[in-house]
Amino acid sequence: MPPELKKTWTPTVNVLTWFMLVTAILSVLTRLGTKYFIFRKWTFDDGLATASLVFCIAQSIAISMATKNGFGQHLEMLSEGKVENIIKAEYSATTLFIASICFSKLSLLVFIRNLTPASLDRRFALVLGIFIGLWTIVGILTAIFQCNAPRIWDYLHGQCFDRSAWWNFLCVTNILSEGGIIGQALLIIVRIQTNLSRKAGLSSVFLIRVIVIIAIIFQLVYARATARGDFTYDAWAVAVSTQVAQTVSILTACSPQFKPFLDSLQSSGMRLGMTSSNNYGSRHKTYGMSKTFRRTADTRSETHELVSVSHEGTNQTMVVSGPDADAESQSSRSNMIVETRTWTVTEGLSN
Repeated sequence: MPPELKKTWTPTVNVLTWFMLVTAILSVLTRLGTKYFIFRKWTFDDGLATASLVFCIAQSIAISMATKNGFGQHLEMLSEGKVENIIKAEYSATTLFIASICFSKLSLLVFIRNLTPASLDRRFALVLGIFIGLWTIVGILTAIFQCNAPRIWDYLHGQCFDRSAWWNFLCVTNILSEGGIIGQALLIIVRIQTNLSRKAGLSSVFLIRVIVIIAIIFQLVYARATARGDFTYDAWAVAVSTQVAQTVSILTACSPQFKPFLDSLQSSGMRLGMTSSNNYGSRHKTYGMSKTFRRTADTRSETHELVSVSHEGTNQTMVVSGPDADAESQSSRSNMIVETRTWTVTEGLSN
């Protein structure tokens, strides 16, 4: 390490950035490997997690470029060219961070949504997904156009909007969506018919995501404190909290796909609805909670003509109409097939 870097945050930020990136990569690869080993296929939420990793890699490279130009060192130690490169790298990293967080949120949200057949839970997940999408669009657009053209990235010398207010908006809404995701997961787990210890084990996987909220709070506090002044040195805490939030978000989006959690999920009465050699479920491409569901099938209507029998010069007509619903349990998955038959008896005259 060069002597001039011993009293700076540059090495810390650089090492932590790459450590967090490796952790994120291993998390996604483990997720994809586990899913393919069990089911021989990937699902939509796997694609979202992969997209989050792609943006995470790009964001980490941007931070690395910033440290290469002196991010973490005192402003007075840097030339104008290096300061400009740091600002550009931060500008890119912020936009990429928002995109990465968005896809990791959506990946976990899709997984949670498909754990329950309840329409209310699914509607809530849809509303939460729309909220995350709007947060991402607004966050990226405002991050890109934070300053007047042509130097839209130069928040140090350009005319920009109130960045402190912007950080307040970005972080508070980010925390709200995180709370919504954690809350929905816990509500689903609470309703599972299993013992308390197993519920606690399932809940712990999602409660780890509280670390993301804590990291976002630190991001908010330090971002407001380092908007001006010796920002190249003071902003190290913002960079660290950003990397932690991004990586833990990806990690917690992938951890429900690891085999120990899948085994616990199955034993608690919930299952993955995909074909596998390990008895995880049936031929579906989503996840689902084991439940009794009803399917109406094969509704038949039959008409029979009866010949009237003369009795002392009179004709009698008998009309019978009645449903006969047979509900049978069709396999251990408790699928109910309802067959409805209807008979209509009409009068016919004999020759």
